[in-house]
Amino acid sequence: MTYSEQLLDAIEKHDFSQDKILLKKALDNDDPDILASLAENLTDYGFTDLSKEVYRFLIAKFPQEDIFKVYLAEILLNDGNDDDGLTLLFDIDKTSSAYIDSLLVQADYYQTNGFIETARAKLQQALNLNSNEDAIKFGLAELDYMSGDYDAALALYKDLIERQKTFGEVNLIQRLFQTEAKLGHYEKASEVIKDNDTSIIDIDSKYQAGLVMLAVGDVDQAIKYLDEVIDQSPDYVNAYPLLAQAYEQKNDNEQVLRSAQAGLAYNELDEVLYSKGAKAAANLNQLDIAEELLKKGLEVAGDNNDLRLQLSNLYLHEHKYKENLELFSNLDDEDLEPQVHWNLALSYQHLENDEKSKSEFLLAYPEFQDNEDFLRQMAIFFNTQAKSDEIVRQILDKYLKLVPEDEEMQELYNQIM
Repeated sequence: MTYSEQLLDAIEKHDFSQDKILLKKALDNDDPDILASLAENLTDYGFTDLSKEVYRFLIAKFPQEDIFKVYLAEILLNDGNDDDGLTLLFDIDKTSSAYIDSLLVQADYYQTNGFIETARAKLQQALNLNSNEDAIKFGLAELDYMSGDYDAALALYKDLIERQKTFGEVNLIQRLFQTEAKLGHYEKASEVIKDNDTSIIDIDSKYQAGLVMLAVGDVDQAIKYLDEVIDQSPDYVNAYPLLAQAYEQKNDNEQVLRSAQAGLAYNELDEVLYSKGAKAAANLNQLDIAEELLKKGLEVAGDNNDLRLQLSNLYLHEHKYKENLELFSNLDDEDLEPQVHWNLALSYQHLENDEKSKSEFLLAYPEFQDNEDFLRQMAIFFNTQAKSDEIVRQILDKYLKLVPEDEEMQELYNQIM
């Protein structure tokens, strides 16, 4: 057993008492190719201080082998020693066999630090030197995708997929259909998914596939992928709102409610699930559950006006007029949207607070003056108020243009003319 093997064996056994001694013996006795393998393994194990010593030894012994400088520079850059790492890379001559490798490491460094254009320039320089290197094409594709140049990324991904469906840990099929989707080519993205179903195996790919299939209206396939996501990882919280949306499109309120409740068990802050779950529960006439969901939603998101309005509509349906008024009691009038004023008008009307009801109807009127339901309710209310014939006539003028066949309102109009 070589000293390099003894060192790695000791590390695997978590015995670090002899690492310095074994490293020195390895440097003194082992062949260069064994030392190069040792340095690579030490880096993989996370013992970069030891691997740096090996690379420095190899650089000193074989100064013409620039690839060792590249490997050392990569470690130094990862350790935050930017100046020394970049110096090593910049010193590699363009004629060196390791020059392209140095450009790739530089590109990765600049990308990591947010210098996207510099990173792209390094990769383009490398591609000009070797147009057949997939690692360079992949790096450019990723940069183009990240910076929003989806057309360029798409061409590169298509070229790469002709030879492989993954690159490292990246699923190229996922990248392809995501890029098509980013370009608005949802049908093309869905075709990629259908043609490569067996390649979509990781959880993020399945989630994205579900998103795309939902976008093209293939609800059953969307549900299939999203169910697989949840089966694989029940705490993948982003899948639940999409799943609820898919079941909404199938008008399957039971599954919408079940999806919402399951998702809220993992993420009680998801406001969308409170809304969708409550709507589904109301459609199922499970009003207690709808009310409970909306109240919980407002507990975690007190400024969510959509949830508040949804609960207000539910209170009106349940004839809980006092509760509806209380729902908005701590909000300023200028913060209330027109639908709220309409709902408040109806609550005050049923509680026989005519002055308040009149005020709320008038506040809602500018927004709903072309809404036949609102106009009818407002006309009926104002008809019960003294000295309101002119207001009722104006309201009915608008209403009867929208619903001329309403004989009851036509008769009321005739009475006040």
